[in-house]
Amino acid sequence: MIARAHRALARLAVVAACACVAAGPVRAAGAPGRVTVRVRAGDGRPLEGALVAARAARTATDARGEARLALPPGPARLAVTRLGCAPDTLALEVRAGEDTTIDAVLAEAPLAVEPVVVSSVRTLRRIEEEPERVEVLAGEDVDEKSLMRPGDLRQLLSEMSGVRVQATSPALGGAGLRIQGLRGQYTEVLTDGLPLFGADAPEMGLVQVPPLDLERAEVIKGAATALYGPTAAGGVLDLVSRRPAGGAGERVVTLDRTSRDGEDGALWLSRRSSERWGWTLLGGAHGQRAVDTNGDGWADLPGYSRGELRPRLFWNGDGGRSLVVTAGGMAEDRRGGALAAAPAGFPPAERLDTRRAD
Repeated sequence: MIARAHRALARLAVVAACACVAAGPVRAAGAPGRVTVRVRAGDGRPLEGALVAARAARTATDARGEARLALPPGPARLAVTRLGCAPDTLALEVRAGEDTTIDAVLAEAPLAVEPVVVSSVRTLRRIEEEPERVEVLAGEDVDEKSLMRPGDLRQLLSEMSGVRVQATSPALGGAGLRIQGLRGQYTEVLTDGLPLFGADAPEMGLVQVPPLDLERAEVIKGAATALYGPTAAGGVLDLVSRRPAGGAGERVVTLDRTSRDGEDGALWLSRRSSERWGWTLLGGAHGQRAVDTNGDGWADLPGYSRGELRPRLFWNGDGGRSLVVTAGGMAEDRRGGALAAAPAGFPPAERLDTRRAD
């Protein structure tokens, strides 16, 4: 019995050893390979922060210009990119369980950044050459904020440093623009350099202007009375409208509805009929039902209905000459304050009807 048991154990040991020998190459064949990529500039210095990607794996180079990846065996293509350099692609064969080192040389490719030219200082100059403190909000920032709040400018201006949108009329939703801490009455609000909202910055102006047709918003921080008079003691907000697009033109339509029964619809059309002439058209309808969120008889969100229409005609001549012709109209009825079921002692309901044409 003992001898038979020893023979059985010996046979099991031989079978286990054979299984281990057979399984070893299988595991080795499926083991990932280790790839080290050394990224250098044209002059031989290591490049830190270069992105190396292959399939789903990606990593960045360290201070020595090296990036390490674990890749499955087989052919692979590595994409090497870095800001300010031309991208490069490397092809290699990854061997299972082995280390592979490959070098990549990236040539410098200067970035072409479109200059930002400000116009609110009455002279077209690049923003880095402007002695006044001017901040510009343009591009994707304007597009994003326009989609978040298409009915007014409060969301657009609330994230600019040194600029604060302050509620001036809680019942009607009025807001003023404070620059460098000064009250809104010392801020001049312009459109394409024109005071279309009146000589003084109105408290309702910011909540009655849709941002759909804006190209950028320029803010002069600090006294600009030499350019715009005493109403610009705190600063200037200049809303620069978008210019017409070439080719077949451009059409933008936005429809928005909030969870608090607010609705916004806006349309912007543009067309450049020739190299000198072009036109744009902005139209919109906005509404909000007065909402009492906590049931105390006071409208926490004022109700309003508004419509606006503004066409613009553009002409570009020789020697930098240009002409902008515009006419616009806006009508709004706004209600706020106490509702019909408000208890005794509440302030009366407030009402503001606005009609503006220029």
